[in-house]
Amino acid sequence: MEIKRISIYNEFECIGKDCPENCCRSIWEIPIDPDMYNKYCNEKGIWGLLLRCSTVQRRDLTIFRNTFRGCPFWGADHLCGIQKKHGESYMPMVCIQFPRQLYNLNFCCEETLYLSCPEAARLFLAAAAGDKPFEFIVTEGNVSYEVNTTNDDREFLDYLLKAREKLIEMLESGISYDSMAILHYGQDTQNACLGTTPLPSPQDYESGEHYRMTCEKINNWLFNGFYHPKLLTKSPLLYRLCRKYIRKFGLQSKRNSVAANQKLAALQESLYKKIPDLDKILNRYFEYYLLTDFLDIFEDYSFSKHLLFGIVKTHLLRLFIALYTEYRETINTDEIATVIAVYERRAPQISCSIYDISHCVHHE
Repeated sequence: MEIKRISIYNEFECIGKDCPENCCRSIWEIPIDPDMYNKYCNEKGIWGLLLRCSTVQRRDLTIFRNTFRGCPFWGADHLCGIQKKHGESYMPMVCIQFPRQLYNLNFCCEETLYLSCPEAARLFLAAAAGDKPFEFIVTEGNVSYEVNTTNDDREFLDYLLKAREKLIEMLESGISYDSMAILHYGQDTQNACLGTTPLPSPQDYESGEHYRMTCEKINNWLFNGFYHPKLLTKSPLLYRLCRKYIRKFGLQSKRNSVAANQKLAALQESLYKKIPDLDKILNRYFEYYLLTDFLDIFEDYSFSKHLLFGIVKTHLLRLFIALYTEYRETINTDEIATVIAVYERRAPQISCSIYDISHCVHHE
């Protein structure tokens, strides 16, 4: 099996109790693999009883019961109680692997880092600031994790790998992450998948137009899965940023959309004075999205959806960084990494079921 590992992968080390947004205090449900659950069921004494009482069945999953703080085994010292008592041998596999993203495509495997971990986000920012390429280091070997796809079309996978390479080359050549050229390519490729026309190359597309974000669109994504009052206990920082947007822009946009959008543009413009190289960071963020999520198209063939999702996701990151920095004179790398991490944990909830992009064009 060909194993491709992202260049920052081996640099990662968990910083444990020093983490500003510990993954044990999160908005996730922590699934427990069957073998580990059987071990908990057979554990003797008080410790075994505690393990079993801390689990619950939901749908087809066995998970830890979440407390208002997060995982029930997250201690006051901000360390994992299971790991301290038994080491990794009693930890669920997802806890051992995080933030490593292990993607088995049947023909090859790609191993990257989720940016929902602040330390992984910091490594991403350090590479972006140093203009270091995100390269895959290729080795061969056996893997223990399962195949993540039902597709066995090797020719289509090779096309996706080449298309991803070309999209990244476009970003490196100066094309912005929100260029309509990217969305036009996605739309035409989507149509080609549905029909019999040849699949195009991203490099055949150029556009001076950009995807435009407005308060109306942000409201749609925010209130259809992303924002929830429970964020107050599960992700306090993200909750405060969401409430700030709602108070300053969301409510006003319903009364006067023009004024709200002008105020939003002014907020985001002021961000560039504090982070002059913000556009470079955003382009690298979209590039990293392509490296970690673009191959999801191998499963569902949805070019338009995934490319639009990446663009929207990048725009909303800029919004949350702007909200965070509004009353701060400066912002450091660790703070940006923390904002990225808490945002990434909730980002999959963004509703991106929008396929018609014909009304989303905005001329500069």
